[in-house]
Amino acid sequence: MKNYFALLRKRTGFRKLWLATLISLTGDWFNTIASMMIVNRYTETDLAISWILIARTLPRFLLGPLAGVFADRFNRKKIMVISDLLRAGIVLSFLFVDRPERVWMIYMLTTMQFILASFFEPSSSALMPGLVESKEELLSANVLMSITWSSMLALGAAMGGVFAGIFGADAALIMDAGTFLLSAVLVVQIPYQRVKTPAEEQVSGYRDML
Repeated sequence: MKNYFALLRKRTGFRKLWLATLISLTGDWFNTIASMMIVNRYTETDLAISWILIARTLPRFLLGPLAGVFADRFNRKKIMVISDLLRAGIVLSFLFVDRPERVWMIYMLTTMQFILASFFEPSSSALMPGLVESKEELLSANVLMSITWSSMLALGAAMGGVFAGIFGADAALIMDAGTFLLSAVLVVQIPYQRVKTPAEEQVSGYRDML
């Protein structure tokens, strides 16, 4: 644990990236709980929750290779900031789902949200090598990110459930939008140092995607 605390203390850029990731992951669970509450409120089908889960996972599966090519060739900070800002607007659009006839919007908006997440995540990973000073620090950074993601599976769900239970689904969605805005503010402050990857030596992005 000392290595992780030392890394966060010494590497300001990585600390901001880690905080942005932590905040976004927390907001994702607020959104998950709120979406399920809204769907349960306006539908009676047992498949409603399944469609939400599909909308959250399928974009990453389909767009992961393409998003990696984008992260290799374009400004990673800009990709992340644009993704955060657009996701904040998308999450606020969930508030328009206020009757059964509009439930379809949940699936559309969730798909759009996780299409953008598919571009945020590889850009974040590609940004890390430029924020640390050695292979040992990069290893610790990757491990810390993995630990954070795993921990938020439990903690984020619990926090989102408690918050939505007390304040309601709409408040949870507004909170989620706020986490994306805060994440964007943190990412903007990260010093950007481009580290080229072997993929950038390829002529064709299509070849890289394959």
